[in-house]
Formats: sequence, C-alpha cells, structure tokens
Amino acid sequence: MSKFIEKNIATILLAITCYFLFSISNSLKETSSYSSDLRACAQMKTFINNKESSELYKQKASLATKIPIKFITEYCKKLTQQNLF
Repeated sequence: MSKFIEKNIATILLAITCYFLFSISNSLKETSSYSSDLRACAQMKTFINNKESSELYKQKASLATKIPIKFITEYCKKLTQQNLF
C-alpha cells in the first residue's frame, strides 16, 4: 500500500486539490447567485412607490432570480428576512 502511495503521490495530491477547488467554486457560485438575488430585490423595493417603475423592476427581478412575477414579492420578502438574521 505504501509503495502505491509513493508512486502516485502527485496524482493523489492533485485529486485532493481538485476536489477542494471544485468545492470552493460551487460555494462561490451559490454566494454570487444569492448576492444577485438580493441586489435585484433591493432595486425592486427602491421603486415600490412608483407604479410604472415598480412593475418594470418586478419584471427585472423576476428575470434575474428566475422566479415567476406573481411570487417575486414573497420571495424577496423571505430573502430579506433571511438576510437580517
């Protein structure tokens, strides 16, 4: 067993490094998606008092988050509450 490890140490270390890099990559992807959703919701909430702009930013937030327009308000509410705590 030790001879196998000695001969293939570079491959084993490369595999471990790749695993961790892949893990970090997935984590960064999820974080960026979360930040993008928060940004879209913040823009939507900024223009909530203006009827025309509100609908436009609802559509933009819906496209950015891939959530249907009729559920985007509730999604943003839950996302904001989750971010506070």
